[in-house]
Amino acid sequence: MKIEQSYLEEHQLEVIVEAEQETFEKAKYLAAKELAKGKKIPGYRPGKAPYQLIVNHFGEGAIIDQALEHFLDDIYPKILDEVEQEPYGPGQVKEIKSLEPPTFIFNIPLQPEVTLGDYREIRIVYEQSDVSSDDVDEVIERMLSQQASVETVEHPAEEGNLVDTSLDCYPTDSESEDEDNFLLKKQPLPVMIKTKDEDDSKEWPFPGFSRQLLGVSADDSLELIHEFPDEETVDEDYRGKEVLYKVSVEGIRERVLPELDDEFVKTISELETVTELKDQIQEELNTQREVEEENTYINQILETILEDAEVKFPPQMLDSEIEGEVHELEARLKSQGMDLEMYLGIQDMEEEGLREQIKPNAEKRIIQGLLIGKISEAEDLDINPEEITGEFQSVLNNHFGDDESGRTEYMNSGESVALLNRISSQVVTRKTLDFLIAVAKGEDISVFLKPEEEEIEEENGSVDSTDEEIVETPLEKPSKEVTGEEEAELDTEKENEKEEQD
Repeated sequence: MKIEQSYLEEHQLEVIVEAEQETFEKAKYLAAKELAKGKKIPGYRPGKAPYQLIVNHFGEGAIIDQALEHFLDDIYPKILDEVEQEPYGPGQVKEIKSLEPPTFIFNIPLQPEVTLGDYREIRIVYEQSDVSSDDVDEVIERMLSQQASVETVEHPAEEGNLVDTSLDCYPTDSESEDEDNFLLKKQPLPVMIKTKDEDDSKEWPFPGFSRQLLGVSADDSLELIHEFPDEETVDEDYRGKEVLYKVSVEGIRERVLPELDDEFVKTISELETVTELKDQIQEELNTQREVEEENTYINQILETILEDAEVKFPPQMLDSEIEGEVHELEARLKSQGMDLEMYLGIQDMEEEGLREQIKPNAEKRIIQGLLIGKISEAEDLDINPEEITGEFQSVLNNHFGDDESGRTEYMNSGESVALLNRISSQVVTRKTLDFLIAVAKGEDISVFLKPEEEEIEEENGSVDSTDEEIVETPLEKPSKEVTGEEEAELDTEKENEKEEQD
């Protein structure tokens, strides 16, 4: 078997394989026998018809298709042995160049590779900010706003007031008496008057309409003229027209906030006083700020490490990550009584567009995950197995409580192993990130590392130098080569076929 290989930019190997013709002929012969099993061909018992007669009966194309499946399964492990590369996943036949001799082009995705720089030397200032009283007041303002009531007022309309109006409108070049020309007739419209700084570009019926109502009172009437641009974004009835709006003011309302006092606090929480409410908000904001700032800091660390590192992974790995996120989205939608098709319709998006939207974050997660995994492996961090089992038991206790039968059934399922692996991965990731934070801050990192060998010897006594070293052996690649016994059986079948022909 002749093999030529070249490295593709997407961390894949392109392998051109020219195999022996005799091997492919054997595969065709076996394929023919398989197709003939259980099929009656006139003049022969099932499975005993001569090869050429089977070819004539089923067609050479069917024989070749069946043979290729076995043949590729047969030679692929040999290809992996020859290229001496560990694949990330199954290779794909990119092209069948020839069948005489059998020549194929494979694309083989490779395992991810991470080359690290001197990440222990990075130093990044950890910037912290305090939660101010203004931040607390902003939260309280939102709470008050959520409990606000809307009441009719007698004063002229101000910013933030709700003006109840009725609209008539028609193009200025038409006769107002002709109702066919009206674009709106007695259209009720409550209008919240925007502040100067608020965006009014999407305001209806036209941008800036609400501020035209500043100072109006109940029972007032006014006329406003607006010329619409001749653009496709504008409704066809209004496009390029100058329109007169007759506005009738029916009333003015404003939102009245409740008073911030102890009674208000008791209505929205289990707390007793305003001081307790502010203290609780302060504590929650501090916790939230700490999490946000730590996440920002971790991203800065990983981005800095990446500047001096190289991460390679095949496109199949990214496809798998995107596929996983799509499945998670489908599960969340299902819990809300929706499906993916309905969601895409609401978002006015095709599924391919969704995948493209997911792609950047999926790629970032892969890169950061590979970096963290490589650093964890390089540092051999001191991780206590009891921490993993403790979290595992905590999850089980929260979920099952006193339901011992349910717990036992779960523990006997594959799901419990998956959960334990997931928790283990989370603990390793958390420990690695804590280690990197200590590195970046210039703190003592020895607490994250396993004790030196000398310390272990002092604690446990001397280590016997004759102890055998444990060597990790890679998993053997699956092989589907034809054994000597199978070849002998194949030769016997050929002899039987010759006798039947004679």
